[in-house]
Amino acid sequence: MDILPAIDLRNGLCVRLIQGDYEKETVFDDDPVAVAKKWVDQGARRMHIVDLDGARDGVRANKDAVSAIAKAIDIPIQLGGGIRNAAEAGRILDMGVDRVIIGTAAIEAPDEVQAAVDDLGSDHVIVGIDAKDGIVRTHGWMEQTTESAINLANQMANRGVRRFIYTDTSRDGTMRHPNFAAITELNNNLRYPIIVAGGIASIEDLVQLAQVGVEGAISGMAIYSGALNLTHAIKTIDSL
Repeated sequence: MDILPAIDLRNGLCVRLIQGDYEKETVFDDDPVAVAKKWVDQGARRMHIVDLDGARDGVRANKDAVSAIAKAIDIPIQLGGGIRNAAEAGRILDMGVDRVIIGTAAIEAPDEVQAAVDDLGSDHVIVGIDAKDGIVRTHGWMEQTTESAINLANQMANRGVRRFIYTDTSRDGTMRHPNFAAITELNNNLRYPIIVAGGIASIEDLVQLAQVGVEGAISGMAIYSGALNLTHAIKTIDSL
């Protein structure tokens, strides 16, 4: 199982939100490139970046920061936030990003997701499923839908998507431990790789996620707060 450091960008800064609440923002660093380099130095093999402005407003406002990170580090980057169509997804890959994460469009424009998979290849497209109580949320988690996470995942799998990120929005940024029941249910109902986020607080959480069988775990607040040492976490999971 991979452990992916999260870099959340807002107004060009590296920040963390609690439960996706834009009013509960903590700025961790004004130099996202330095943050990315730090995680690489600590052993990260893939970077997870979210454009929070893009996620909420549909307009990516952190292109310069993403481009600078892509040029500065030599590990693959996956980027989400504000990617609403296949053309935009293609432009992001041209910036040096390895995988794009599409969330809101999976609900609002599923044909665009399929077009992205067809044009760019399934290994370069991830569908991000952000859910609270099993129900999908969109537009930077600001809007609730009526679609269940499992149904959306299966719909996207039928359109050729072969990798998913599942975030429990009620746990994100809280370090209150992942929603293991929901993660296990989704993993059991989907035959494609899942990367999970939300609530990770400890090595024990990561070990349990590895035992569930997910492909990756995204850590944000735990590594930024120092509750989790990234190097130690990676070595521990690699030794399982």
